[in-house]
Amino acid sequence: MKDKLTFSASLLLALFSALASTAGASTTWYVNGANGSDHNNCLSAATACQTIGKAISKAVSGDSITIAPAVYGENLTINFSLRLIGSNARTTIIDGAKSRRVISILSTSAAVTLSNLTIRNGIATGGGGIHNSGNLTLSNSAITGNYALSGSSATGGGIYNSGTLTVRNSTFSGNTTSANFAYGGAIYSSGPLVINNSTVSGNSISGRFGGGGGGIYTAGGATRISNTTIAGNSGGIYKGGGTVTIQNSIVAGSSPGRNCFGTMTSNGYNVSSDLTCTFHNSGDRNNTNPSLGTLGNYGGQTNTMQLLTGSPAIDTGNPSGCKDSQGKLLKTDQRGMPRPDKEDTVGCDRGAFERQSD
Repeated sequence: MKDKLTFSASLLLALFSALASTAGASTTWYVNGANGSDHNNCLSAATACQTIGKAISKAVSGDSITIAPAVYGENLTINFSLRLIGSNARTTIIDGAKSRRVISILSTSAAVTLSNLTIRNGIATGGGGIHNSGNLTLSNSAITGNYALSGSSATGGGIYNSGTLTVRNSTFSGNTTSANFAYGGAIYSSGPLVINNSTVSGNSISGRFGGGGGGIYTAGGATRISNTTIAGNSGGIYKGGGTVTIQNSIVAGSSPGRNCFGTMTSNGYNVSSDLTCTFHNSGDRNNTNPSLGTLGNYGGQTNTMQLLTGSPAIDTGNPSGCKDSQGKLLKTDQRGMPRPDKEDTVGCDRGAFERQSD
């Protein structure tokens, strides 16, 4: 009898282990816009789907979708937790064709990761590129050439965020919000927003009667910006609500408009090219030209703005190292280059770009 009980217990344990393993398992789906087919099972690179939408229709919460280089003319809706992983932001492109929003994340419980992708040419009244109501992590990606347009009020040419948004090693450029009242050329956020090691450049608003934030408009929640370059937008950061905390970053060249509107909390080592940010903490510099190059390909998956020779941002960052909003050291810049430069003895650079020794 004892042997039978032992056998039964072992069998039950094995069964529970198998069920737990199955419950925790996730599936990786494959997409290849050049050689795939939506008639395939999409379970391997050799049997890939042709469209991302088809892969999403097969996926369940917790799955991943691996996307091969191609231009995908799609408008996607994601309502469960999912990872979309491109090959490289320069070669894996989701294009909204200026007809609709590119990606909609409408479920508040969805945890979505988008990485190694370009999101471009989307259009909507709010969030031309992405509308996020869930928990979105965007990494090594470019949000470019998207539009929020309306006759009355428009918000977030690049991204409209009412959930939680975390941005890492990414670039927002050429996004536009245009309406009677226009808010947030690159990002409109009413929820928690974290930006690390990223670039926001060349974004704009056009508000006939009002608006603000050609770069970033915050309507609520806590915004934390670290080691980021915000430059050349029609207005840099506009705090309409919530809090904005910024460190080791560059805010510059807002024309027309101000670099900052509203009270910014500085954790030190920021540079502003005008007096509107009123940074007053260790290492802060106001009314100082950071000497930035033009937005371009200087390596890595996304465009950045290089620090020109003699820039006051070089080697003048936090002497204890560039850190994200959680205090974790960032060992590379937006491009993946060493941070600080291996030959530096003083400190890392301010902003998203770490100049390497000539």
